[in-house]
Amino acid sequence: MPSPCALFVLTAARTISSSSVQALLPPTRFKLSHHPTTIMTIATSTTSSSAMPKHQQDHNDDTINNEEVIMLSGYPFYINGANPDALQAIFEKTQSIFRDACGTQFVSAHRMGSSAIDGIAGTPVCDILVELSPWPISVENKAKLAEAGYECQGSAAHVDNDEWFFGGYGKPGHLGRVVLHSVPEGSEFVREMKAFVEYVKAHPDAFERYNTVKIEGAMVMSKSDKEDGRLLGYKKKKSKVCDEIKQEAIKWWSETNGNDQ
Repeated sequence: MPSPCALFVLTAARTISSSSVQALLPPTRFKLSHHPTTIMTIATSTTSSSAMPKHQQDHNDDTINNEEVIMLSGYPFYINGANPDALQAIFEKTQSIFRDACGTQFVSAHRMGSSAIDGIAGTPVCDILVELSPWPISVENKAKLAEAGYECQGSAAHVDNDEWFFGGYGKPGHLGRVVLHSVPEGSEFVREMKAFVEYVKAHPDAFERYNTVKIEGAMVMSKSDKEDGRLLGYKKKKSKVCDEIKQEAIKWWSETNGNDQ
């Protein structure tokens, strides 16, 4: 099966102004210990302490945990992860939109990828996986989703029978934006993505390994003279560790839950 890392290569983003980033300080899942001085040297910091939680608004700006952001080809990369409450609110809003638009086709929705893991470094786009029956989404329902701002991007390359959608609110690639995969009910892809997220959440060592390679990759690529390729280069640098953790996660999930999703 494909790596979950590949899921984020086409996450849409273009520009961000460091002055638009506002600080928010919710608890993080694990404390970071990855060369903080170096990170602070590279990262763009904000000093605002009075910003209101943006998930209570329309998510048009970025809300971050501990003020450090690295820019990768115009994408904001959050050293301590985007605000988990904001991401959960975005998920719930998107889930409601898809449930209403898809009607009886809608089965369930799940968060997936790094954005589903509180406190881990990464870009702030909310990645979502929706199960449908029957699959794919009907032409009529796709029109409803397009009207709501979620455009079908065709078949995704990550797994068979996967149509994905880009949408959400605010600037592409920033907090409020969504990448959503739609698959048939019972797809093995759902099980594997859930296993990856839950394994990293439950195992501090896996969290630390994944977080470290993500931050180190982002730091290296932020210095690249090929600005357009920084995000893709970052993803390539983390892919080996990501694949290793994915295999560990699938084994752990099978031993813990059998074939249950």
